[in-house]
Amino acid sequence: MDDLLKRLEGQIKSLVEQHDQLRQSNHQLKHNQGSLSREKDKLLTRQQKAISVIESLVSKLKTMEKTT
Repeated sequence: MDDLLKRLEGQIKSLVEQHDQLRQSNHQLKHNQGSLSREKDKLLTRQQKAISVIESLVSKLKTMEKTT
């Protein structure tokens, strides 16, 4: 009976450790996901600005082409 209790105690300790590790890992993943989401938003903003600048330059080039 003591062996069974010791084995069960060991399994419970192992499960508690795994739970703690998974909880910490989950927390880190959520933090990383937030960081990646903010980085994605910044990159999309920069992309939209670049597209706007390129469209403006193309429009100016077309205007210059027509006047020459």
